[in-house]
Amino acid sequence: MTTELKNIKKKYARWIKNNREKLIEISDKIWEYAELGFEEYKSAELLSNTLKNAGFKIEKEIADIPTAFVASYGEEKPVIAILGEYDALPGLSQKAVPYKEPLKEGAPGHGCGHNLLGTGSLGAVLAIKEAIDNGEAKGTIRYYGCPAEEIYNAKGYMVEPGGAFKDVDIAITWHPANFNAVGTMSALAMNSVIFSFYGRTAHAAGDPFNGRSALDAVELMNVGANYMREHVIPDARLHYIITNGGKAPNVVPAEAEVYYFVRAPERYQVEEIYQWLLKIAEGAALMTETELKVNFLSGTYNPIHNDFISSVLQENIKIVGPPRFNKEEQKFAKEINKTIPPNSMEGYMKFIPENLKEMARKLFSEPLCPILLPPLGKGQVLPGSTDVADVSWVTPLGEFSTACHAMGSPGHSWQAAATSGMSIGHKGMLAAAKIMALTALDFMNKPDYVEKAKREFEETFKDKKYISPFPKDFKIPFELLKKRASN
Repeated sequence: MTTELKNIKKKYARWIKNNREKLIEISDKIWEYAELGFEEYKSAELLSNTLKNAGFKIEKEIADIPTAFVASYGEEKPVIAILGEYDALPGLSQKAVPYKEPLKEGAPGHGCGHNLLGTGSLGAVLAIKEAIDNGEAKGTIRYYGCPAEEIYNAKGYMVEPGGAFKDVDIAITWHPANFNAVGTMSALAMNSVIFSFYGRTAHAAGDPFNGRSALDAVELMNVGANYMREHVIPDARLHYIITNGGKAPNVVPAEAEVYYFVRAPERYQVEEIYQWLLKIAEGAALMTETELKVNFLSGTYNPIHNDFISSVLQENIKIVGPPRFNKEEQKFAKEINKTIPPNSMEGYMKFIPENLKEMARKLFSEPLCPILLPPLGKGQVLPGSTDVADVSWVTPLGEFSTACHAMGSPGHSWQAAATSGMSIGHKGMLAAAKIMALTALDFMNKPDYVEKAKREFEETFKDKKYISPFPKDFKIPFELLKKRASN
């Protein structure tokens, strides 16, 4: 790194530090709004208006999604995309205290820290805008306002049919977590789908022979799916819940439905299993003389992180360093730790090399992560799904996390919601903003960096092609998804 670029990066890290109060205020407002997926009207408006007032060009309702937007600044190449999210989770309302106490019983809360995610990304693009204005960065910086990550593949829908990422050169994102590390691991590709069966009602005791049970169809489908498990790859996951099983035992149900997730490490594996599951559903309908309706909700890919972007992120994480927590924050985290099972981090141990396991156990006993972890688990698959994956299939993407939560805090928990609304989360957010800004400055000042990331991307995907997981002419079922989220 040249001395000049080093000084430029220091300057805009300081810019984020000097504007921390504004960013914290925005993050806390989104934390208070706590809006569910596709209902993030106030959060999206706050973020987009902040960017508009800073001089960004705003495109709203990307792919006809009311709370999706793109904010752009600059006209030149490269185009750097920084991804933001801002949706909350149902039932996780929580005060910023180290014990369970909802702000409003049963209301949503930011149990995944997306208020921090969206605002940290905001801080990064605002800093880069200043660098462009000062002639210290060349290119276009974009903020991608991505809604409904918790319930839907909005990013995938923005990719195709939306076309929102077609001219992006480099994409960067982050996520609040328990530790500080570059993301190298994959996650599970997924389909989300509801199978609805329609039969004929009848009195279950008086004339069941005149009925055709939709519930029987659901149960037969589930039996078939469970027998299928033996013949799919061990790493596949099939989850379902019966969301409508009828109203009363003495009435043959005319309607019933079951909600499925189909997951696997690779997208093509999901497709294979899903096609088999469709046949099972059709067979259940035939066996019960009922009608079947398939309500496809969403599908996602498996993420493929760009190694070169990851290496640049790693260098900038080292420059910024881990968040530094004071005694009060350590005390707060220790109180939260008391509410978490002592083996809560055990699942991460399988990703730790044998020579680092002792260090990891000591680290996992800390109330807050004090260090930077090396990239871990390359080639392994995390047991969850993310719509960041779809972006990684159409443009080079790098991802990382910073410590915003007490060690061991489960994902989607009141513990995470608590730290997302106070200084622990704020410090992790500000560190993330600096890391993204410094990384964007590298790519905007070093054209060869963009080319290296693109060459790797082309090599990685020479035998892979992104095909939208959504059926042809698919339209997002907003009302159905909102109903599922609120339940």
